[in-house]
Amino acid sequence: MLKISNIQQNSLADKCGFKPGDIVLKINGCEINDIIDYLYYSKEERLTIEYLRDGKLYKIGLINKKLKPLGIEFEYEKVKRCVNKCIFCFIDQLPKGMRKTLYIKDDDTALSILSGNYITLTNLTEKDFERIVKFHLSPLKISVHTTNPTLRKFILKNPKAALILDQLEFLAKHNIEFDAQIVLMKGINDGFELDRTISDLSKFYPNIRSIAVVPVGLTKYREGLFPLEPFSKDDAKKVLNQISGWQRKFKKEFGTKLVFASDEFYIKAQEDVPGYEFYEDFRQIENGVGLLALFKKQFLEALKRLKPDYNLKKHVTVITGVSAYEFLKNLTKIFNKKFPNVEVNIVKIVNNFFGHTITVAGLLTGKDIIDQLQNVNIGDYILIPSCALNYENKFLDDVHIDELKKRFKCPVYPVENHGRKLLYYLLKGGEKG
Repeated sequence: MLKISNIQQNSLADKCGFKPGDIVLKINGCEINDIIDYLYYSKEERLTIEYLRDGKLYKIGLINKKLKPLGIEFEYEKVKRCVNKCIFCFIDQLPKGMRKTLYIKDDDTALSILSGNYITLTNLTEKDFERIVKFHLSPLKISVHTTNPTLRKFILKNPKAALILDQLEFLAKHNIEFDAQIVLMKGINDGFELDRTISDLSKFYPNIRSIAVVPVGLTKYREGLFPLEPFSKDDAKKVLNQISGWQRKFKKEFGTKLVFASDEFYIKAQEDVPGYEFYEDFRQIENGVGLLALFKKQFLEALKRLKPDYNLKKHVTVITGVSAYEFLKNLTKIFNKKFPNVEVNIVKIVNNFFGHTITVAGLLTGKDIIDQLQNVNIGDYILIPSCALNYENKFLDDVHIDELKKRFKCPVYPVENHGRKLLYYLLKGGEKG
């Protein structure tokens, strides 16, 4: 059974009279135990839904001719937890005293389908795999890291981690597609081991759609944890060269590059991020693969449609992390050719909270931003990356966006990770239209 948390306005569920608090029991006579059941059984055109409201049993029939989502959102409390003890786990590197939800380690197939979360497959039973096949839960997002059974068992600290190749073979055999993730660690699963992993995974093509290689994230809170080193500039160059060789090979064999390095490797290597066309269908965007190329294309295409305005005057402060600083500076130079009197101040925030090896904008904290803006000429308003905020507009350190507004006595606008959105806020701020 699933408890409804929200009904989308004007949806089919709304028109049928469903309300938050209703408990869905069955669809077409089939019990609904979790979201996967709901997604599978609600795909039919004709539905009979049994539900509880205030302890009373109700039944309603409906026709969904266009097979659109019904517009029901559920409370999801049965998140399947991670049973691994990964040597690189980012959650283990969080300081104490942060909000409780940040310490939840999920490893849940439903979240892989619904939200694109990566799963390791180590907590799945034979029945779970059969269910994946029965409901055709595809594509899955799978954290592989290595296909060497002994090494994967060591990295994940779980005996079941050694089964990865058998598990992937089972999924491929039953026509389940998947995207793979490799969190790369210097001296652990790089070099020869990376070649082995990429080679092994490529054998599952076309069921394997893409492979992302991302550098391990290391905070300053690693006392008592397995010693790991960050990648140097030369290390990153070697990784890129290694991946490039595989891309050429796969392009000839499959017509796709298949494996991609995250933007962070190019930044570490101080190399230009490839252009938009390089990334094909951007299947690994959530891993930071092609994020900058896509953002640049969105920004420049929107800019191209605008006429120059030499009279528009304003001063905008844009907050970012170390990684994207040079990238945004270069975009600003292009922007200023059309809008020369819009002063854009890109401010690079160094991550003192997590440590200087953490350079992405999504992990910036309110305190670091406030501290490092003290002597900055803010101008008319501040733009911050919305990925650094949660749904309550709070940073990871629980500082609310309103604290920035009070401190600097100016508007502060969260901006989505989209080039056109940034352009809009540079020109209009919070204006409508």
